[in-house]
Amino acid sequence: MITRRILNSYWPANSGAELLVVAGGGGGGGTGAGQYGAGGGGAGGILYAAGVSITGVSWTVSIGAGGAGGVGSTAAGSGSVSSVTQLGLTAVGGGRGGRGNGATIDGANGGSGGGGGGFPGNDPGLGTFGQGADGGTNGTQAVPFRGGGGGGAGSVGATGGAGTGNGGDGVSYWGVGYGGGGGGGSGTTAAGGAGGYSIGGAGGNQTNGAGGNASPANRGSGGGGAGVGSSGNTTGGQGSDGVVIVRYAGDAIPTVAYTGTMSTSTSGGFTTHTLTSSGIFTT
Repeated sequence: MITRRILNSYWPANSGAELLVVAGGGGGGGTGAGQYGAGGGGAGGILYAAGVSITGVSWTVSIGAGGAGGVGSTAAGSGSVSSVTQLGLTAVGGGRGGRGNGATIDGANGGSGGGGGGFPGNDPGLGTFGQGADGGTNGTQAVPFRGGGGGGAGSVGATGGAGTGNGGDGVSYWGVGYGGGGGGGSGTTAAGGAGGYSIGGAGGNQTNGAGGNASPANRGSGGGGAGVGSSGNTTGGQGSDGVVIVRYAGDAIPTVAYTGTMSTSTSGGFTTHTLTSSGIFTT
């Protein structure tokens, strides 16, 4: 995992607030009967801003949902954007993972790109500069026929095929990880790719079929790609929803209000407001 920025308790109170904007992660690709695992979902894009004034503000905040996993010939869903409109901050949703067997459904572009499905020609998606990384390719279609890992906020998804198919790394803010890519699914009983930083969903295999859901919630991670089940279609994992975090030195401002879902904590001389559904943030 990459640490992009961690501030200590000497952060001066007059420096304004820090904002973290995390989009929803992409769903893992689905697959049908055959031998090729699906690609992992890409992580939602991540944006960080410091020195932001929170005196007398009214912000329209959108929290992006994670994408649904694909199944059979139905493509997975990409994650949705998270944004703070008045500040011009828009994090791009993570790209869906590519399909395993059957018709071509590529990994999609996004904050981080979805991994390429194991089936030949199912290519990975690209990440958005400054927000995430590319999805992993499907390799050379060698045993165990894994799909590529979804891109993470911190690194490119791993190559599938005979490669690991692991999801790309997440990043850490204030000791918490965000934006892990989903692991690619496997076409044999060998394990699917691991989820990035253990918060992206793991890829499935012939034993457990479905790709794992990204967890914990509101981390913007990608779902795991489906593994090849014993028969019929198998489903990719769900991407996790995004989040917006407002953090500043000192005690909570008495006039803070939010029309969506918000939790507030104070620790180490900092106050943190965690916004997990869309609404209007005012001070």
